Amino acid sequence: MKTVKAILVATLAATCVSAQTENVAVSEAADNPSTIQNAIAGLNGVSIQAFASEVIDAIATKPKNPVAKVLSLVEASCEFLAASDESNLADVIVAMISNVPFEALPEWTTQMIKPVADTTADIEETAYNKLVADVVTKIGQLDEFEDSDKVVVTAFAIKLLSRGKDDYAEDPIRSAIAAVPPEYRGQLEGALGDVLAGDYSGLLAGVDVITMPTMDSSVAEPGTEGGSTGFEKTKDADALTDKNPDVTPPTEPTTPSTPTPEKPPVAPTYKEQ
Repeated sequence: MKTVKAILVATLAATCVSAQTENVAVSEAADNPSTIQNAIAGLNGVSIQAFASEVIDAIATKPKNPVAKVLSLVEASCEFLAASDESNLADVIVAMISNVPFEALPEWTTQMIKPVADTTADIEETAYNKLVADVVTKIGQLDEFEDSDKVVVTAFAIKLLSRGKDDYAEDPIRSAIAAVPPEYRGQLEGALGDVLAGDYSGLLAGVDVITMPTMDSSVAEPGTEGGSTGFEKTKDADALTDKNPDVTPPTEPTTPSTPTPEKPPVAPTYKEQ
């Protein structure tokens, strides 16, 4: 059980809001992301960040078809982006991306590039470079993550925020790399080029990466001959780290999946204003 749960319960009790009410709000938002806007109405930036962390984590741990899970993660993330502004955008991005399972990060990042670009389109270059550096810095401050996990999340965060750049000498990538803690900066730089180019086989070695079906995909049931399981096995046999237990949809055959490490919550506790 994540420590944030105990903290949330204590905070909610202190503010006379029941934990049951809070859990219902998170569960409803995870089941139906379109309810997120109503759920966060009246919350401040810190509260939105914390709620985003809880909802994304709840979606990530639900027993759901992997492709449907990615779509739910993207839908919820777009709702949180719409409720954010420059004052809390870095925190919300970190809250979301650090709770997306590693196997879903490639597709989630690909799907979120345009929404993030649209949300940040009016932020001028200097402020945007600072935003990117803030995101990278905050990922580095996730005490519950090992450095190897921070490398993975940071690489995808840079891809998400790169604005189409792939040159380490160009902003915002240069600003991002400069903000990476020295303990794992070299490892990040070694992996980043492949990630920016769309090759995740080294960074996510052994992880069953979720892929979205193409228009000409077979209509056969997942796990059957000619059908797609929704996963693409990366090259190399060794897993990066231990991951969460396998989660398979109850109505489909079991699909083998490399476990992924539990993602820690990012944000502090929240309460209504």
